[in-house]
Amino acid sequence: MKEFSSKRIAFYGVLSALMFVFLLIETYLFTAFFGNFTPAILTLPFAVALSLFNGKRGMWLGGTIFGCCSFFLAICIGNPIFLNPLISILPRIFIGVVAYAVYYILSSICANAKNDFIQDKLPLGLAGAFGILTNTVCTIFMLSLFEHAALTAVFATILSINFLAEVIGAMILVPIYASVLKRIKDRL
Repeated sequence: MKEFSSKRIAFYGVLSALMFVFLLIETYLFTAFFGNFTPAILTLPFAVALSLFNGKRGMWLGGTIFGCCSFFLAICIGNPIFLNPLISILPRIFIGVVAYAVYYILSSICANAKNDFIQDKLPLGLAGAFGILTNTVCTIFMLSLFEHAALTAVFATILSINFLAEVIGAMILVPIYASVLKRIKDRL
């Protein structure tokens, strides 16, 4: 059972800790400088890349780790909205599922391309963008169920600068994170 070896369990533990550190940095750094503008530029691309590098068996993993880290951070800093696991964890599970589906479809379409960017980096970047879109839509949907947010606020948040920054960050960072994770995976 190679997928449950002690090396892999330790590896996922380290990645979970790294995800939590990324989330702490984003929360405190962006809040200190920009107030409520706290894009998940480091954590969401990392969650998407973590979901992509292990194939379809692990596509739910990155989003779930991100959701659990959001939940634990909400406990630490007292964020009442994300103390609800239906808001902090459940929507994030779908990040990797959607991102993997987009990556699988695009990489099979672009498989015969001679350019490495089109064959590998473009599908990874677009999978990252769709992972961010999934996170935003699913989280806002769950917020609207529990907080009864107006539909106008949902669309305003989706189209905000925060979302745009996350998409750009994902399109740049997901291919980088994924290539690093693939190299590490080969050594396990």
